[in-house]
Amino acid sequence: MLVWKLQRVGERESGLVGIPQSEIEVLRVLSDHPGITVSDLARMLGLQSSNVSATVRSLVARGLVSRTTNPNDGRSHHLHRTPLAEHNGNLIRRMWISRMQEVLAAMDPADAAEIVAAAPLLEQLAALAEDPARA
Repeated sequence: MLVWKLQRVGERESGLVGIPQSEIEVLRVLSDHPGITVSDLARMLGLQSSNVSATVRSLVARGLVSRTTNPNDGRSHHLHRTPLAEHNGNLIRRMWISRMQEVLAAMDPADAAEIVAAAPLLEQLAALAEDPARA
């Protein structure tokens, strides 16, 4: 719940609201793994390829994802975030950082320092949750 609320802060502050969570997840994975296929994306998200394909089609239609034909297999496509998706992601990230700085400044300084100090451990937790082999 915390992660969802924090993600929505950046969207709301940037004016880019109404992005379905499934599309946010696809864009997040494509940010970390540009050029993957729908099958790879579905595997990483733990979802059915048909569901991911529908989400990708929506993102392509909105100009946020591009597909290029795999030169080794004409039936599959490599997926990439478009410049528009990069721009929107950067805008959301900047708004989120700005808002978090405001919130931390309003907190008790000792509590804010604990949260900041915990950031590397939270990054490690997120990485391990995504890929346990990183341990």
